[in-house]
Amino acid sequence: MRNLLSANFLRLRKSVLFWGLLAVSFGLGALIAFNYYEMSREESIPLDGAFFSYPILACILTAVFIPLFLGAEYSGGSIRSKVAAGHSRPLIYGANLLAGMAASALFCGAYMLAALTVGTPLIGFLAADAQQAALLTLGSLAAMAAFCALFTLAAMNCSRKSVSAVVCVLGVFLLLLAAVYVRSRLLAPEYLNGFWNARGEFVPGRLTPNPQYLGGAPREVFKLLYALLPSSQAVEYASRQTENLHWMPLWALAVTALSTAAGIVLFQRKDLK
Repeated sequence: MRNLLSANFLRLRKSVLFWGLLAVSFGLGALIAFNYYEMSREESIPLDGAFFSYPILACILTAVFIPLFLGAEYSGGSIRSKVAAGHSRPLIYGANLLAGMAASALFCGAYMLAALTVGTPLIGFLAADAQQAALLTLGSLAAMAAFCALFTLAAMNCSRKSVSAVVCVLGVFLLLLAAVYVRSRLLAPEYLNGFWNARGEFVPGRLTPNPQYLGGAPREVFKLLYALLPSSQAVEYASRQTENLHWMPLWALAVTALSTAAGIVLFQRKDLK
């Protein structure tokens, strides 16, 4: 495993793709922090909103990086060479997963560093206390690990780099859309006290049942789905929701473990010829 990790991190240091995406992450952190400064001229807002936006951006960058980085091993024949050299497939898979996780964590770190570097002199430091900021950061990294496990599953079991890249990039956007949809359904009120007319004006009225409200078993299913989706966790961390901070990392670790186990089983059966 040590040799496999050393080889992966050496590739990482030499990867133009990695350094390019790291620069993009840093640039986005600086840009969003500056945009918050522009908005703070009209209304006082803390830096937190800009700083904690990184989970959504980092998962997209990770979806681009992992299939292209790992797919190069298939196109270059490195996977077959590692197996021929006597390395077990689970160790190869695990080393690649850890490399992807390290890259994803660095994308997050580059964004946070830029947001603090640009935002702190202009807006001020974070309003969140140290404990809350630490829990949000560690939890978001757990969500990134779940994303990495899903992307690695796709990239390690698809020999064509272009196909796995499309699957991962489309997949992350579908996951984000699913998270937004599920969240909107869960937040729908049980009763409505009016309606919106054709001119976009709200007309108050008597309480009526909301057809979009989920109750009973469907609501429990949606809550479970929302808890499991790493994209929903990214949305929660980006919006700085704190009520579920203690159990969300456990769901992320569960998704990571299940995805990794499934990926290793499929990779062991894959014909590398």
